[in-house]
Amino acid sequence: MRTDGPPDEGPNRVRRTRFTERLVCGVLAAAVLLSAIEVFARPSAPWWPFVWQNAWTLSAVTLGCWAVLRTVEKADAREGRRAARPDRSAEPRNGDESSPSGGR
Repeated sequence: MRTDGPPDEGPNRVRRTRFTERLVCGVLAAAVLLSAIEVFARPSAPWWPFVWQNAWTLSAVTLGCWAVLRTVEKADAREGRRAARPDRSAEPRNGDESSPSGGR
């Protein structure tokens, strides 16, 4: 158990990252759909360029947020894996006197 630093947020971080992944996919799908409408229908509403262009901007922003969350999640996983792995120098080697089969 870790006593230094903030409480462990592992499952919450993973949940936030997965939610952001889904958000990136949804926003990107909306941007592609709006682009298809732009190409084929050529809407003339005065607000259309704002919506169409900002969909792509929002997709870039959500992708950046996802990248940061994913990087933090991977760093936490790497740190946890290091803490869970025993020190290899403390393990007895084959033929070592502390090894049950090596001592005669």
